Amino acid sequence: MIDRRQAGQLLFEMVEISRTLHGAAKHGQAQSLTGTKFRVLQQLRNRDARLGALADQLHVSAPVASRAVDSLETEGLVGRRADPEDARASIISVTDRGRAYLTEREGSVVDMFGQALADWSRTDAQQAIVVLQRLNAHLGEVTAPPPPALAESTTIHSGSNE
Repeated sequence: MIDRRQAGQLLFEMVEISRTLHGAAKHGQAQSLTGTKFRVLQQLRNRDARLGALADQLHVSAPVASRAVDSLETEGLVGRRADPEDARASIISVTDRGRAYLTEREGSVVDMFGQALADWSRTDAQQAIVVLQRLNAHLGEVTAPPPPALAESTTIHSGSNE
C-alpha cells in the first residue's frame, strides 16, 4: 500500500497533467473545439444517443450537453432526428463532416503528443499505458457513489445481550 506522501505526490502530478492539457487546449482553441464539444463528437462516433444519455456519459449537466450539441449542430458537425420510441426526444448523431473533423483533429493532437514524447521508448509508453489504465480504474472507485448502507447496520437492537 502506498503511503500518504506518495498519494499526495500522485495527486500533484495528476493536477499538473490536467493543467498542462487544459493549457494546451486553450492555446489551440482558436482552431479547435472546446473539450465538451470534442467529447460529444467522440461519444457519438460509434453510436447515436439521446441528449440525456450523452450528458450522463460525459458527466456533465443536461444544459451543458445541450449547449454543446446546439453549437455542433450549427457548425454542421452533428444532426438530430426524431426518436422513433419517444416523439418528445431527439436522437443525436455525428455527421460525415463531424466524423472527418474528429479524425483530422485527433490525428493532429496525437502527432503533437507523440512529438512531445519522442525520447520515450515503446517500453516506456507501454508501462505508462498500463499504469494509467490501473489509475483510471481506481479513480472510478473514488468517484463512484458509496454503496447503500445495509439496513441491519443501522437497526438498533434493544433488549439483546449479544
